[in-house]
Amino acid sequence: MSTPKFDALVEKVRSWTNRDDVVLPDNIVTDCLDYSADYCYRKLRIPPLEYTYQYPVITAGSVGENSLQLPPDFSELISFSRIDKEGKRTSFNKNLSQIEFNNETTLKPEQSFTYKGGFIQFYPTAEEGDVFELHYYRRLYDLDATYVVNQANIDLNNCTLADINTEGAVEFPEGSGTYYVGNEVYNWLRDDNERVILWGALAEAFNYLGEEQKAMLYNQKQELAIQELNTEEKLRKAKGASNMVTFEVSELL
Repeated sequence: MSTPKFDALVEKVRSWTNRDDVVLPDNIVTDCLDYSADYCYRKLRIPPLEYTYQYPVITAGSVGENSLQLPPDFSELISFSRIDKEGKRTSFNKNLSQIEFNNETTLKPEQSFTYKGGFIQFYPTAEEGDVFELHYYRRLYDLDATYVVNQANIDLNNCTLADINTEGAVEFPEGSGTYYVGNEVYNWLRDDNERVILWGALAEAFNYLGEEQKAMLYNQKQELAIQELNTEEKLRKAKGASNMVTFEVSELL
């Protein structure tokens, strides 16, 4: 597969540590970048990580449903709401513990919800025509994610012509003798805020190398960069700027 931006980031981490690929091989650097990204997703609360997902409309066969599976990229809830068949929106605003929510000896408050495993449970239960909507902070696609080779992505220029010997090349259509590779998927951390993920990856790399002082230095740099981004967002909200942004990557999977 072709991942020039990710490959360049791997090389940058190795260059900043002043180590070769024997001491700091690709798989270790990749782990360092992944750990750094994980930390960013836990700490950053900014519009590029916001996403809105609407569940399919509730049909007659789903009436009475009281739980929905959380999206696989879910990190933290911003809002959870129901839109009834008349178009009226109601927000679930009472986050209860599982014990409170499932206590059969007490009445559940209206518009309450809780988490159980990978699901969100809610009350009142679903009625026909309801549409449930999650607005949440999410994890982005992997730093080295590429588009799947299919007609939709070819039409959107998300794939590039290749030859049979190109790593990750896929023949499409099958039997056509024409090969493509999926292009790299846009990633906000890697492409627009490299320093945030770079500092964290360097902290992880120096931890791996046993250089604790340098690891601490770059950990502090990452923390500061995250604080700056979060503070900028708080200032935007205080000034009344819009903070709801939805980013979509079509036909990735």
